[in-house]
Amino acid sequence: MSAAEQNPSESVLPASRQPMPMAPEVQAELDKRGRSARQIESDIAARTERLSANIDELTARLSPSRLVKDTTAGLRARVTTPEGNPRLEVLGAVAGAALVIGLLLWRSRRH
Repeated sequence: MSAAEQNPSESVLPASRQPMPMAPEVQAELDKRGRSARQIESDIAARTERLSANIDELTARLSPSRLVKDTTAGLRARVTTPEGNPRLEVLGAVAGAALVIGLLLWRSRRH
């Protein structure tokens, strides 16, 4: 069994966060509470890893390129059928808007 397997907190903690020696009275107080310093350090390291993973996931979800891609895909899904053809209601709305704009332009030039 390797040293990392015998002491799991060392394999979880980065080198900059290795445990410092603890005063005997502090260790005695921790022992009375039922959790050792190593258990607490291991819990902190596990929480740190989970928080890091959550932050990485949120960063990926909120990246500008991802937001543009998701928005474009959502818009494309709304204006096209699953086969990729334009939806009839979208074509009707575009034709109606073009007709209204054309009538407004014709009327403004007429007066």
